[in-house]
Amino acid sequence: TMKHFVQKRLGNFTASDSLKKRISFELSRADEYKESGIKALDLIRWGTHVAQFYNTKDDLKELLVPYLEEGLKDNELCVWITDDMSEEEAKESLAKATPHLQEYMNKKQIQFFQHKEWYLADGYFDAGKVLNNAISKCQEALSSGYSGLRITGVISWIEKSDWNAFMEYERNLDNAMPDNKAFALCAYKENKCTPNNISEVMDRHKYSLSRLNGSWRLEKSDKQSDTSL
Repeated sequence: TMKHFVQKRLGNFTASDSLKKRISFELSRADEYKESGIKALDLIRWGTHVAQFYNTKDDLKELLVPYLEEGLKDNELCVWITDDMSEEEAKESLAKATPHLQEYMNKKQIQFFQHKEWYLADGYFDAGKVLNNAISKCQEALSSGYSGLRITGVISWIEKSDWNAFMEYERNLDNAMPDNKAFALCAYKENKCTPNNISEVMDRHKYSLSRLNGSWRLEKSDKQSDTSL
């Protein structure tokens, strides 16, 4: 494989020992990397927590559809928590890219939840309960024979009164992610966020994606301790 080829040639590279060790370490984790389905994001490793800032339904579809499509192809349990579009709209948009979507739905490899079912199941937001549900869903994925969990939640429903509690949840989720075979993409409506809100969201995700001049721009949080890609 390419991994073994690079490892064999590594001894002939003109580079510092520390750089060679770093390359060897990353190669040892090559199997942890998966296709994100998102061109601007490229490969991602298990435990990656990403934020998207969007303004339109098309923005959502442009990233969430290929992200989930890639997960389905890669034998992952996929979950789409919908908001700003109906569950039917979400299914229709994914079906256009995934001809066999109904088969995935029949075996529950792709699951759809309305935001009220997932985030507000008791009529209010309970950070601990929602985090436990996410971890349980990851365990369900592994026990069902899937390679891991790929989840996305759309968060245009959030009110000012829930913001601090939700940021606490995002911090705890971000801390839990490296211990789980999961990818999470959280989509925030940009025009509902203040500059401070955006900063808080970016602080709680490894990467963020936002539109700039019609293209998706990827930014890495400068407050995350993990310096690996």
